[in-house]
Amino acid sequence: MVSSGEKGARGKALLARKARGLAAREGLFPPGSRALAMVSGGQDSLALLNILAGLTGRPAGPAFIHALHVNHHLRGSESDGDEALVVRACGELGVSLSIAHRPITKTGGNVQERAREARRDTALQVAAEQGCDRIALGHTADDQAETMLYRLGRYGGMASFRGMLPCDPPWVRPLLESRRAETAAYCRAQGLEFADDVGNAYPGYARTALREQVLPAWETALPGAVEAAGRAAAVAAEMERLTEALVAEAQRDVLLPGGDAAASATGLLALEPPLRRLLLHRWLEGRARPAASRASVLALESLLQVSGSAERALGGGWRGVKCYDEVSLVHGRPRPHPVPAPVQLAVPGRVFWGDLWVSAVPVDRFRAPDISREAFVDARSLAAEVEVRGPQPGDRMRPLGSSGTRKLKDILVDLRVPADARAGTPLVASGGRVLWVCGMLVAEEGRITRQTTGIVRLALSRGLTGEVPDETGEHEGDGQR
Repeated sequence: MVSSGEKGARGKALLARKARGLAAREGLFPPGSRALAMVSGGQDSLALLNILAGLTGRPAGPAFIHALHVNHHLRGSESDGDEALVVRACGELGVSLSIAHRPITKTGGNVQERAREARRDTALQVAAEQGCDRIALGHTADDQAETMLYRLGRYGGMASFRGMLPCDPPWVRPLLESRRAETAAYCRAQGLEFADDVGNAYPGYARTALREQVLPAWETALPGAVEAAGRAAAVAAEMERLTEALVAEAQRDVLLPGGDAAASATGLLALEPPLRRLLLHRWLEGRARPAASRASVLALESLLQVSGSAERALGGGWRGVKCYDEVSLVHGRPRPHPVPAPVQLAVPGRVFWGDLWVSAVPVDRFRAPDISREAFVDARSLAAEVEVRGPQPGDRMRPLGSSGTRKLKDILVDLRVPADARAGTPLVASGGRVLWVCGMLVAEEGRITRQTTGIVRLALSRGLTGEVPDETGEHEGDGQR
């Protein structure tokens, strides 16, 4: 029969061997590395501290170890007791220690999350001060399973299965393949006093329910389920790293110049559906995280099939907006821009419409125009009253070279004018007919022919002062084509 003392000794050796094996396999502590050990005073962190102290200066271990305890003062004298316990433990091991006081109030949102963020920021600061390139955490396989189940229930996605990584520099987790029961047994075998944080048992915390109810039931139904979850997390982490490389390569061809603000619908449709959805999910996570869900990914994907312009609600106040081949993520509702009232344009003359100057000046000669800012038209097409205005219901136009008229709305769609910009598109109209879609298209009525006796240059410029119209040029052809 094996005595309880022998079992404790075996458990102690097994935990240390697991941690050492994980550290060696994953390269947690490169040669010469300096480690900062986060020690709360609980069983996991004290087992970690003892194991790292034994590995210091040995193969697979760090060259130097320094400990950090963060006191949040959430439990009054109990928090101070944890601090004193850590001071004693580090003194017995001869490990240098930093104490940081980072009080956290119990009001104002997720207490546990705010405490984690405070510890993370403090750890990074102290690691820099101590010259440590690794920060060791006491997370176990139980923590891994809790994290997976929590994220799976809260968010979904591959990142939920991945959970935590054993090596995510500067963060390392030497106990990630060990159970919480093993760290308790290790501490008892070593004669280590450890704290029991009653705050972790607060029934209002979702993780408490997972720890106290879900995991035990899971293990009862499927013995070994927690360790199996840890193995799945390792595989998922490797798969995600592979997909990250594929997504990064695809993004170079899909995201449009100017960062991650917009993507090409054509480029996205060219991808295989699994890669396309991974890319869309990663794009949402990086730019519109509150909307990063499977439903939002599928909503964005459905948007790609729509011709012209459309949009989809993605949640969290975010919208996916498609304008022809450009897909963008937009937060909040767009504010409509008021369309200026029509203004009369004399010939010759110049008027200010919105933030634009539009001029009409007779010229002696025709030259090839810069269509983005000017047009030359037969003066007879401006015989009636001329005005600068936005599109109106029922507007039609016969584009230059066309055999008949078309709805102006359809013409603007063909010109790829965004839907929310069409109402503010400047037009030059005469006698109720649209003669020039400013900067884009001239009507057939304005064509210059051999019978033309007068030419007018229509010009467009932006700003408060505009430009002085260029009235010079050479007659280079018989017609504007």
